[in-house]
Amino acid sequence: MTLRIKSYCGEEKMKIYHGMQAIVEEQFALDYNCQKNDFENKETLVTIAKKQLGQRRFEETENFFSILIYNGKLVITANEALESWCREILAKKMTAEWGFEAQTLIMINEKLREFGYQIDEAHVYFLPFALNAEKGRQVEIIPKEDIPSYANDKRIKEAFEYEACKDDEIGTVIRNESGEILAVAGASSNSDKMWEIGIDSFETGKGYASKVVSRLAFEVWKLGRVPYYGTALSHLASQNVALRSGFLPAFCELRTIKTNC
Repeated sequence: MTLRIKSYCGEEKMKIYHGMQAIVEEQFALDYNCQKNDFENKETLVTIAKKQLGQRRFEETENFFSILIYNGKLVITANEALESWCREILAKKMTAEWGFEAQTLIMINEKLREFGYQIDEAHVYFLPFALNAEKGRQVEIIPKEDIPSYANDKRIKEAFEYEACKDDEIGTVIRNESGEILAVAGASSNSDKMWEIGIDSFETGKGYASKVVSRLAFEVWKLGRVPYYGTALSHLASQNVALRSGFLPAFCELRTIKTNC
């Protein structure tokens, strides 16, 4: 599906944003083994983790335990071995508003270690509210077939990850007059519905990062996928890039990984 995008008034922006939310909720229903209409209320939900076609793809292939906080709703999905603990203890102590407080994360991590797992990341994610084609300094589109040519640039760690579980689909880059990269962003296909954006910027305070991210979001949505941007809760510089690129905070997510020992 290819979409035509132009300049939007406020009403059109809201329509597009709500359309993205509907797609995201369909994705979450697959990822968290629930129904799309479960997101119509704010009641805490606990489900059994289950592999399903169309789920987002991650390096840790087994989803042993994950948490989603979206639109005031807390969703916990877990292996059957953790189900009773999630329902009887965690769901009663944890709230959507204060879910990622240190004490709660410590409690979760201690429980996970009993099963050979630990918290891998607890991130905040953004969805674009203002889509636009950046008209400042020239932003170059990087098609999928050209992405491997950036693999030798060891500075690029977030835009393109070259992981087996997902493809790097498209990128954007800004260069100076000498052809040196000032900022580069890339989108990877975690699923058929949602593509995640990563960014590497080598010049701070110039606005290059927000230019490549906003243009990339525009291009991803043109391709019929929802662009989303995630970063650590404490990475304020990265969060500011998202905000300056026309994104709004939309959900938080905690994922786990097997321990090394």
